[in-house]
Amino acid sequence: LRNSRIILFQDCQHAPPTLSASRRRFASNTKDAPLVNNNIPYTHVRIVDPETRKPLPPKLLTEIIDNLPTEIQSKQEGVLPKVFVSQYVQLVAPPSQATGGYALVKLIDRKEEAARERAQRLKARESRKANEAKEIQFAWGIGPADIQHKLRKARQELSRGVRVQLLFARKATGGAQRDIGTKTKQNTLVTQVLEALGDVAREWRMRDERRDTVVVYLQ
Repeated sequence: LRNSRIILFQDCQHAPPTLSASRRRFASNTKDAPLVNNNIPYTHVRIVDPETRKPLPPKLLTEIIDNLPTEIQSKQEGVLPKVFVSQYVQLVAPPSQATGGYALVKLIDRKEEAARERAQRLKARESRKANEAKEIQFAWGIGPADIQHKLRKARQELSRGVRVQLLFARKATGGAQRDIGTKTKQNTLVTQVLEALGDVAREWRMRDERRDTVVVYLQ
């Protein structure tokens, strides 16, 4: 295997890249964060062509960094325009025989990367909202004013994209005779609440109906 590697590197234009002991430790300690620009511990690298997805010929890393494209920020009156580098180099893979002994890198556009990150954060936030649920309780003997208050609360949560669980049940305290209601009245209350929220929500799973409780799941 050692002889085959020597033959491979003899065919390369540049000497195979090596890692110093300190950089080896640095690379091993940053496995979770991709190495970029001057933190990449190789002198020669190969850029992965974004169209063909194949590595281009080896180049000096410093040459690639020095020739990264720049942009000028919009001019403001009385303020000197600022020039910023619009791309950066990111390590994709360490040297291997398949790449001729060179590390692979790619060029990342900062604006496109920022847009992707914003989209990912938005998607994650929407996913959290979808998994989040707010419970709102309705006692069977609830009064009209309390119904309207809880409807406003449910509508507010639903408008934020949060799922809402409506729990219809007896009060935990207060006596059964004052709060028990009949089955017909219970169904009427559930129907009344769902009709009031029908323009902002729908049931996303089967209701959970038991002897004294009904749970409705809205989103």
